[in-house]
Amino acid sequence: MPAATGLRRDGLCRAFGMIRHRRVLAGYLLGIIVAAIIGTFLIGWERSMGMIMPPPVPEDIDFATLRLPDAPNRYLACPEHYCAAPPDRISPVFDMPVAALRGRWKKMLQNQPRITQARADETDLQHDIVQRSRFFRFPDSITVRFIPLPGERSTLAIYSRSHYGRDDFGVNRERVTAWLAALSE
Repeated sequence: MPAATGLRRDGLCRAFGMIRHRRVLAGYLLGIIVAAIIGTFLIGWERSMGMIMPPPVPEDIDFATLRLPDAPNRYLACPEHYCAAPPDRISPVFDMPVAALRGRWKKMLQNQPRITQARADETDLQHDIVQRSRFFRFPDSITVRFIPLPGERSTLAIYSRSHYGRDDFGVNRERVTAWLAALSE
């Protein structure tokens, strides 16, 4: 009989030891979460998310050789027969010279939230920008190339893509569609 009691007592001690270890582990985990919340509060949400998801390095996008990934988290608007990849939408033609179209685009960007210029090549008329999502600040890259056409007309190619996740819930399509509508006004 004493041996059985000893076994039971030994088992209870181990069980209480496991509970104590779980409580300690839960305490450490809670401490880490509280520290992360305080750190985010002190340095700001924008800066915190920027540290977690830094802006992407601009890619060298050549629309003539562009190959689109299989993921749905991108959107391409391109003039007919300009891009190697099939566009999701054909870009409109604007009745203005390319310099005026680029100026209108730059003015339109001033009203866009969370935009940073990553790179601009004035010679090739190509710009790379980053726009972050509203809450989690996920960075999306947008490459825009302005294309002069004969007769004081112009068009552009826009390639918008997400860097995190497989699906973008239509954000890139909505962005490009809204920008083209704003440029057409």
